[in-house]
Amino acid sequence: MRPVRFLHTSDIHLDTSFSGAGLPSRLGDRKREAIRATFRRILEDARSLQADMVLIAGDLFELERITPDTVEFLRQQFAALDPVPVFIAPGNHDPCIAGSPYREEAWPGNVHIFREETFRSHELPDLGIRVTGFGFCRTHVPERFFRELPRLPGGLFNIVVAHGSDLGRIPAGKAAHGPFTIDEIAGKNAGYCALGHYHQQRQVGNPIDAAQVWYAGIPEGRGWDEEGECAYLKGEIENGSLKLQPIPCGQFPFRTLTVDCEGFSSREQIVEAVQRRDSEHDARTILRVRLLGSPDPRLDPSLSELTERLAEAVLHLEWADETSPAIDFDSLAAEDTLPGRFVKEMSRRIEEVTGEERAVLELARLYGTQSLLEREVRLR
Repeated sequence: MRPVRFLHTSDIHLDTSFSGAGLPSRLGDRKREAIRATFRRILEDARSLQADMVLIAGDLFELERITPDTVEFLRQQFAALDPVPVFIAPGNHDPCIAGSPYREEAWPGNVHIFREETFRSHELPDLGIRVTGFGFCRTHVPERFFRELPRLPGGLFNIVVAHGSDLGRIPAGKAAHGPFTIDEIAGKNAGYCALGHYHQQRQVGNPIDAAQVWYAGIPEGRGWDEEGECAYLKGEIENGSLKLQPIPCGQFPFRTLTVDCEGFSSREQIVEAVQRRDSEHDARTILRVRLLGSPDPRLDPSLSELTERLAEAVLHLEWADETSPAIDFDSLAAEDTLPGRFVKEMSRRIEEVTGEERAVLELARLYGTQSLLEREVRLR
């Protein structure tokens, strides 16, 4: 008998908005379509890989933005997968509340949605599998719901699917929805726990028992904080043993490239530095290039011209000019000249403050000094 196979994905965010990502509207539209295409590919892989089930651990779509077209797309895709069961555990962006397609729409018979904030189980005896899930019925679930996960019966391999926050390792800027600690999952006779919410694919450490606890990660990155290749997880269960494999699936990855411009005196050197690292990006890449260091004053980093030179190398290119002009502020401050007296006073003020105020004063010192030295002032 062949192994039981499943696919685990989460945080697809269909119909997401890219207004906050700073992307041109046309690129946002293209990225939104890429998210749909990536999800379609995952379901196509489920057929080609002969998966026995698909697990979606929340945030399948953006509830406040989902369109009727997207609902119909999902129905069609899930129906094409029939009779393979699809288990969906709603999360904070797609909660099962009044007005949600989870409640208002009819879904194909192979779709099982966990519509309650209580763990419910579905048994698949022909596969030797029991799937137990929990669904968000609010946009925020602060309670420690994994504490209510019962010890699951034996006889079948137990899979748990839910959206939640591992309190042992909260990513920066990420809110804690459905918080848990590993001891609330371990010891419950679960073989695998399929999680969503955190967008980086990773395993949650479990020193207590053999249960494997994983975040599938986001299948298509949506911003610079979700850089690199994205993937979903393929699992195989054989004789009670589980093997997992990441399957890359993203279409248009975000990447940041850092270029040290120390001593550069022409734009050509910047172009060459980017081209030398062409293995890190291609025509599918949404690329941001950070320029660091202190270039020669003769350098004219016309970003529009640089973009034109590299336009065909990537899908989209952005620049973050963080260079510091080759100005020796300490030496200037020692001069009894107008620029020197200005630098000395500004440096004194800079030393007295921190944070955002310090950054503002540093820019003021830079712009003022460039103006007094009759150099080009390039605003940042």
